[in-house]
Amino acid sequence: MAAPSAFSLQPSAFDEGVRLFNAGHFWHAHEQWEECWLVAAEPDASFYKGIIQAAAALVHWQRGNNVGLHRNWAKSRPKLVALLPHYGGVDLGALIAAMDTFVAADPSPQHAPPRIALLPL
Repeated sequence: MAAPSAFSLQPSAFDEGVRLFNAGHFWHAHEQWEECWLVAAEPDASFYKGIIQAAAALVHWQRGNNVGLHRNWAKSRPKLVALLPHYGGVDLGALIAAMDTFVAADPSPQHAPPRIALLPL
């Protein structure tokens, strides 16, 4: 799918969410992106909902709840797959592959979580 149309709505909130996600602050990333999701139109809204659910999955993992990890990733994945290969500057193929591998490993807290790879401008 082509690049998104509405990321100019709240680019700083989006970028801050990516920074928080990559620093392992998944709950705070979720909160940042929720601000964006609430004002977004489709297809941006589906993108935000997908990355919010991925962050929520990792919040569950941090809390030792791998059932929540699996359930939230199962909700997130189809939304992100529908927007492949990239969206909003995010390499969705890399994120999906990293999350799939991570979730399949039934990770312990010692595993390194996935990161969001941004595409060069």
